[in-house]
Amino acid sequence: MTLDVLRQALASAGLNLTGTLPKEEYDAIVPEPWRAEHLYPGCRAVLIVGNGGRTLWPFFEASPEARLRRNPLDRYTRRVMRETAERMAPPAGVVLYTDRRDNSYLPLVALAQRAGFGSPGRVGVLLHSTYGPWISIRGAIFLDQAVPFTEPAPFDPCNGCPAPCAAACHGQVVGSDSVDARGCFRTKILKRACRAACDARSACVVGPEHAFSPEQIAHHSRIRWRPSTIRHAIQVLARP
Repeated sequence: MTLDVLRQALASAGLNLTGTLPKEEYDAIVPEPWRAEHLYPGCRAVLIVGNGGRTLWPFFEASPEARLRRNPLDRYTRRVMRETAERMAPPAGVVLYTDRRDNSYLPLVALAQRAGFGSPGRVGVLLHSTYGPWISIRGAIFLDQAVPFTEPAPFDPCNGCPAPCAAACHGQVVGSDSVDARGCFRTKILKRACRAACDARSACVVGPEHAFSPEQIAHHSRIRWRPSTIRHAIQVLARP
C-alpha cells in the first residue's frame, strides 16, 4: 500500500485529515520515550492522523463501536487505524492520543501543527485554513518509507480578528492569543451552557460551514468523570 492509498483508506472511514513528518522532524518535537527508534525501529516517517469537519461522525455512528459505553469514538479510531496500518507491507505501527509512555503523552498538537494541520488560535485549538477550529487530532502511524515534507504555510487568522470567540465565552477566559485552560475547565463545571458545547469555538469566523454536528460537539465537550478528573476538578474549584 502506498502513502496515497493509505490516506485514501483512512479518509474512506472519516479520518480525512493527515500530514507527514520525516523521522527527524518528529524526533525533534517528542520527548525521549516517544522517539521513533524506541517505538518502531526502522521507522523513517510518521503520518499524523485526524479529521476535519463533519466527515467522521456518520462513519462512527454506523460502526459497532458507537453502541459501546466507554470510549466509543476512540475505540472506533483505533480499530480503523490499526486495520489500515496492517495493510502496509510491513505493517505500520499505530499510537493514539490517549496512549502514554513513561507517564507522558505524545505531543500530538505540536506534531500536527508541524505537519500542517493549522496554527494555534485564541479558542485553544489549532485553526485549520479550511476547517477552522473544527478538527480533531486522533493519532499517528509510523512508516518504514520516506515521505515528502513541505514547510507549513504561515497562517494567523486571529491577527486583526475582532475576536467574537472572546465575546461569546461564558467564562471570559479567551485571551489575546490563547485560552486560560484552568479557567475554561472551571467554567465548564459551573456553567451548564458549556457542558454540551463551546460557544466560543462556534463563534470562530474560520470555517463555520464545517462545524461539527450538535451530537459531535456534545461528545467532545462533555466532561469524563474519572478519578483523575475529579481530583483535578477539586483542585481547580478550590482556587479563587
